[in-house]
Amino acid sequence: MFRRRFITNCALLTAALLSSGGSVEGQAPADEAQVKAMFVYNFLKFVEWPADHALAAKDSFVVLIIGEGATADATERFLDSKTVGDRPVVVRRTRWDQPVAGARAAFVAENDARKLHRVLDASAAAGVLTIGEGENFATRGGVIGLLVEDRRVRFDVDTSAAQSAGLRVSSKLLALTHAVRSSTDRSGSQR
Repeated sequence: MFRRRFITNCALLTAALLSSGGSVEGQAPADEAQVKAMFVYNFLKFVEWPADHALAAKDSFVVLIIGEGATADATERFLDSKTVGDRPVVVRRTRWDQPVAGARAAFVAENDARKLHRVLDASAAAGVLTIGEGENFATRGGVIGLLVEDRRVRFDVDTSAAQSAGLRVSSKLLALTHAVRSSTDRSGSQR
């Protein structure tokens, strides 16, 4: 059921983009960014946070946007007025050197290795789901990395990074990954 719904949502969004004159291969960056933003939202529904990070009944579902770029902007717009479960999503823009505590997830649009290292370490310690772009995001310690392959958006999940953050990624989501990767530390050796 989940797989069919997730794939249907992705197919509907792609069909809408194509019918509006875009193409997946030659799409404008904003179109690709919109597809990625939709993926980010769906990821939020299929991760469990540690019991000691439980939200109080009145708490919002806080998502940080760290860095700049088309996908960061599209994610901020897409999450506006959304909910995860019965909680409203609140999006906050922040810098790489700001605290991540209190957030459930972070879309990280930061490529500088030093800054990314700091964000990923702080996020793991705070139990924050990290989502970013590029084939190396998941292998550098991010939990979910979005990338485009064969004109399609796909994602990798680093189960070691998820476990380090105390997160449990749904087996339904893991079944949809192109590749589940083992995490490496910032020097390139296996953790």
